[in-house]
Amino acid sequence: MTIRAVIFDMDGVLIDSENLWQQSEVELFGELGIGLTQPLLKQTRGLVTKDMVNYWCDGFQITSVSREELMKRYDDQMVENMRTRVPLMEGARESVRFFREKGLPVALASCSTHKHIDAVLERYKLRELFSLVVSAAGIMPGKPHPEIYLHTVKQLGVDPTGCLAIEDSFFGVVSALAARMKVLAMPDPHEYGQTRFDAAHMKIRSLREINDELFNKLSEI
Repeated sequence: MTIRAVIFDMDGVLIDSENLWQQSEVELFGELGIGLTQPLLKQTRGLVTKDMVNYWCDGFQITSVSREELMKRYDDQMVENMRTRVPLMEGARESVRFFREKGLPVALASCSTHKHIDAVLERYKLRELFSLVVSAAGIMPGKPHPEIYLHTVKQLGVDPTGCLAIEDSFFGVVSALAARMKVLAMPDPHEYGQTRFDAAHMKIRSLREINDELFNKLSEI
């Protein structure tokens, strides 16, 4: 089916933020005497802040500080990171323009808060490139639930089967597939070879790989 709209995830797709999210997660729980290793961090990658905090608070039976306080500390640190530190992915601006130049509506749908999203859009002057910006934080279930994508395609007025999602995390891939969308996966380099990402319709290493040939192949799926 022809692609009629495109939805970008933000973290790990448009911005190289995953290390900053994980660093903040390690620091947050390190202050409580909990050492989160890389294997442990894989368990919460792609989760919204509330689900991540609940996961570790339940797992380590944390009661010395409220979950609300932990979420606030984490989100405040990441807003500052978005404003000052997070780098734009190679090809990010060009890939959004590629789809716009084909006359397609392009949306940004993220589980990050509007504060996080706004910090990125303002820093890199990206807001005008998107037809729609959606945050699932606090109002929708986090990925892998499909609600964020179902909500976004409804706002765009496009059938989900004619919409392409660009995702980096496995939870994100599952979310978009559950919404019956075409999925282009761009996994973290360390996860690129994992067979679970074969669930996506196609897989790339960089946004710079997005071109007419790739677009035509996706349109034919």
